[in-house]
Amino acid sequence: MTAMFSVLVEGDDHNEPVADAVRGILDGHVVMERRIAESGRYPAINVLRSLSRTVPGCNAPEENTLVQEARGDLSTWEEMQDMVRLGAYRPGNDPQVDRAIRVAPAIENVLKQQRGEKATLAESFDALRGALSVAEVLDESPGPRAPVPDPPAQDGGGSGPCRTGARAGS
Repeated sequence: MTAMFSVLVEGDDHNEPVADAVRGILDGHVVMERRIAESGRYPAINVLRSLSRTVPGCNAPEENTLVQEARGDLSTWEEMQDMVRLGAYRPGNDPQVDRAIRVAPAIENVLKQQRGEKATLAESFDALRGALSVAEVLDESPGPRAPVPDPPAQDGGGSGPCRTGARAGS
């Protein structure tokens, strides 16, 4: 890393011209949102809007698959959460949405971090793997489904030059 920039945008408008231009020239960006912080999740990073062009090259292929799977589930949940909350979605209509409803709270727990809490990259990927396995365990269990869980507030392992003690995510 040769530089770190902080760009504050008014009213969380990430399409503001300066922010948009900066995002276009950097290798990655971390988007922090007040809404996530107000919900009590720290760090208040929106993993769906955050991006790193270099992290996939630093992760093992299995780690990249885990991250893509988690981002896909969170994206599906973000698109459907209002429909679910309003009762307009019926479980069983779309397996992808059903899965997102089940795993989103578990992924959200992986994204939470208390002050002073530390985890190795391997521990973070293990936690993410465990969160995603919630769907498989529930898919195999007989009987009626549990009620829809409360939604999340809201984007390790191999080797490479980019390894740090950070939590899994982008």
